[in-house]
Amino acid sequence: MLKDQSYRKLLSPISLFILCLTLIALFIYSMESQAMFGFFKRHTVEMSPEVRGRITDGGKPIVGMQVARSLSYEGYEKGKEQLEHTFTNENGEFSFKPMIIKSRMPGDLFGQNMLVKQSVYVERGEDLYSLWFTRKPWDPIQPMSDLLLQLNADLQNKEVQHQIDTTDFGGMPSQGVISICYWQSELISTYYNNELITSYAEVN
Repeated sequence: MLKDQSYRKLLSPISLFILCLTLIALFIYSMESQAMFGFFKRHTVEMSPEVRGRITDGGKPIVGMQVARSLSYEGYEKGKEQLEHTFTNENGEFSFKPMIIKSRMPGDLFGQNMLVKQSVYVERGEDLYSLWFTRKPWDPIQPMSDLLLQLNADLQNKEVQHQIDTTDFGGMPSQGVISICYWQSELISTYYNNELITSYAEVN
């Protein structure tokens, strides 16, 4: 009887140790399984929402000007640039349709923070005018989508850098956008030559 009790006392710590190892192994397997299946899942990635804008020069609409939209994302065609062109109408207006793709990259441990590069620009002679340049998360960010419907730019404008607070919309506290478009919003802080400005009159 005493021998049996001693055996049970000896067995108990060993059993607990084995149980702990089993639980740890199951936890690791569960994490790896989630990572694996997350990688194989195809996520909806917003390369670009709808884009609309208007281009003027000294307030006068520019007709027939070519506008380019360049998009790239490592999780789509190995990061190859997706380049489209359109032309302004008789009122200087232009637009691009949304580009939404499927990608496994957001589920990858090393790719979940990969950003989408967006650029909308025009060229005249040797001059390039940036209407929109940023790198943003792969999911939609409402303030960014709203601004892409307001790419109203005058070629006389100076290029500035906007810092947009998108934290309340699942984005970054300081989402940078380089543009000659001028916007007014409580979410936007604007810089010219690395100096914070309170009015676009300080630029022009």
